[in-house]
Amino acid sequence: MERCRLIDSLGATVERTLRPLVAGRPKDGVVALLDFPAHSNVGDSAIWLGELACLRALGVRRIRYSCDILTYDRAQLARRIGPGPILLHGGGNVGDLYERHQQLREAVIRAFPDNPIVQLPQSIHFRSRDALERARTVFDAHPDLTLLVRERRSLEMARREFRARSQLCPDMAFCLGPLERPAPACRPLLWLARTDVEAARDAGGGWPEASPDLRVDWLRDPPMALAAVSRRLGGWLARHPGLGPVLRDALSATYAPLARRRLERGCRLLASAGAIVTDRLHGHVLCLLLGIPHVLLDNNYGKVRSFYETWTADADLVRWGESPAEALRLARAW
Repeated sequence: MERCRLIDSLGATVERTLRPLVAGRPKDGVVALLDFPAHSNVGDSAIWLGELACLRALGVRRIRYSCDILTYDRAQLARRIGPGPILLHGGGNVGDLYERHQQLREAVIRAFPDNPIVQLPQSIHFRSRDALERARTVFDAHPDLTLLVRERRSLEMARREFRARSQLCPDMAFCLGPLERPAPACRPLLWLARTDVEAARDAGGGWPEASPDLRVDWLRDPPMALAAVSRRLGGWLARHPGLGPVLRDALSATYAPLARRRLERGCRLLASAGAIVTDRLHGHVLCLLLGIPHVLLDNNYGKVRSFYETWTADADLVRWGESPAEALRLARAW
């Protein structure tokens, strides 16, 4: 499928899915958006910026309250949002791989039984049955919780394990629309390879000749004054709750600029090569947005393949690799 048509279609699907859950709830057009990704993973920043773009398109005038995992304040959220909708940031952390994000999610769902809560598009993965049962108890107790999931494997799990409404929805980063490539390629090939808990066991094989600058990850920021300011504001907010409203607004004002800088860093990295091999879901998504040919590998629990088969398998710019060695062959042939 031609790139722009695919991106426009997926972005329109996101808006169509969210509109009845957000638009007009409440009538004054405000929402809360929780769990800003205060870390350097480029993909999560792309999701956050896509969420902001989607909410603007849906007529949301203001995000009344936002926070990250360290600055959540139940009382302030209650004062600011009233009966309005609470949105939880999308991504891949419904489950027990990233426990602090799941703990925040469960705390909010428990604390606000009278508010509509929308979990923006996520992938779901639990290793522990105990963690799954705890999440089920929390999710099933809420009368107005909607779980949006971004691939069919997660939809099947959500409908099997939880009573909450669940619906398929593309990743929010598609609401960014097509992106302009920031620079011409200066090397033929780059492998954007996971180095975290989702890396596949055989992810190191198949590229024996790859030098360190050909196999990279995007989990480390360069020094940024804005990131230092944001961390300091978060620390002050934790130590001086009486100054909460002023500090929270100042902290929230750093979120979008930080996310934009991280997205720009990721786009420059991808644009540096003529073709990409990656097992990162947002390596795939951003290559589509930027118009970069790429070969896709799975992560260690199958979400990348499920996403690809759900939404993007017909895209002209992507091929599937069953192993790093095969991905390298395909990328070289490209």
